[in-house]
Formats: sequence, C-alpha cells, structure tokens
Amino acid sequence: MIVGRSEQSDVNSPPHRLNATTEMDLQLAQLANAFADLYHLLEQYAPMWYTEEQHDKAKWALGFLKRLNGTTTNNR
Repeated sequence: MIVGRSEQSDVNSPPHRLNATTEMDLQLAQLANAFADLYHLLEQYAPMWYTEEQHDKAKWALGFLKRLNGTTTNNR
C-alpha cells in the first residue's frame, strides 16, 4: 500500500499540543508560583527599601493571581 502525502505528514507530525486555554492556565499558574516565591522572599528578608505600601501592593497582587488562577482552572 502506498501512503499518500497527507497521511505521511500526520505520521511525522509532532505530538498533540495543549490547547490555548490549557497553555494559558499553565502559564498563569507558573506566574502565580513565581510571584508567590518573590513575595515570600520579600516578606522573609524585609529589605529596608520594602515599604508598607509596596507590601500592600504585592499582597494584593498575590491574592489576585491566586484568585484568577483558581477561577480559570475551576471553570472547566
């Protein structure tokens, strides 16, 4: 049996990629984790330049990322 050109390309194509929504969810989770790591380092070492205003902004952003990440993964 001779395999047609289109059938050959299917055999040689890369594995199925995650869909765009799944990729975005994964990237959002990675972003939230990275930001959480940075937030905890700032809280642990509390450099002199880390003001209460910056703490409040970082705390809000961390909560927002966690809520957003939970919302996107739970809506499926």
